[in-house]
Amino acid sequence: MNIQVTASSGALGAEVSGVDLSAPLPAATLAAIERAWYEHIVLVFREQQLSDAQLIAFGRHFGELHRVVYQDRERPPGVPEEIELISNIVVDGKPIGLLGAGEATWHTDMSMFDVPASATMLFAEEVPSRGGNTRFCNLYLALERLDPQSRARIEGRRSIHDLAYMANGSVRAGYEQVADKSQGPGARHPIIRTHPKTGRQALYLGRQGYGYILGLPVAESDALIDALWAHMTRPEFVWEHRWRKGDVVMWDNRCTAHSRSGFAPEERRLLRRVTVKGERPV
Repeated sequence: MNIQVTASSGALGAEVSGVDLSAPLPAATLAAIERAWYEHIVLVFREQQLSDAQLIAFGRHFGELHRVVYQDRERPPGVPEEIELISNIVVDGKPIGLLGAGEATWHTDMSMFDVPASATMLFAEEVPSRGGNTRFCNLYLALERLDPQSRARIEGRRSIHDLAYMANGSVRAGYEQVADKSQGPGARHPIIRTHPKTGRQALYLGRQGYGYILGLPVAESDALIDALWAHMTRPEFVWEHRWRKGDVVMWDNRCTAHSRSGFAPEERRLLRRVTVKGERPV
């Protein structure tokens, strides 16, 4: 395969051409994809045609995949356990996937668990005519450009990555609203983490508007977390992807957070997602 990598004009992101992800990938091609991924954090592959099995096979090149646990709905017929549907489509009065058509706040996939996701791959099967864009922020740069006083306040500290809420703000099935953030459910991760492959450090928070910095009064924690998110999502650290049918987008959850704009609920959006198990953040 004649692979080419074209960087975006933003703080992260690149388009990869000359690769058919439905075909077996030579070792040299996989190595080139991995190098580009570590450099650009988010990669976009256009005009792909993938079965669920082919998407799963691509994801497995980067590690063991998560199995999707359905707590609040039945698994859609024929969908493998490694595939999560991200969709607003409703069949027989029931949503087939997550998140609906509303906005999804800034977050990092699976960070509420002790061993969060390293990679996420999304394949776009149906997209609306407008909206539903995904924004990414470069958390390497955000840390590098954080003022020394703020960095000193978070150095060596951990925060709770909230488990009770979904990216659209709704309460997760099986949980209740959190009355005291300092006692909320979720993993405790370092606010500054070191990437196991690149060796670079990045800011690492769970979900905008939630979480708690251990050892601080809740009000002080809230103020510091809000200030960090405002810094992390400054325009110079953000790049936005506008989806097309056939796109495969993969990103590194260890050094980026992402959010999604809303779209007209009468339009259909269907993306298929796999996530790769990572390692405990350090």
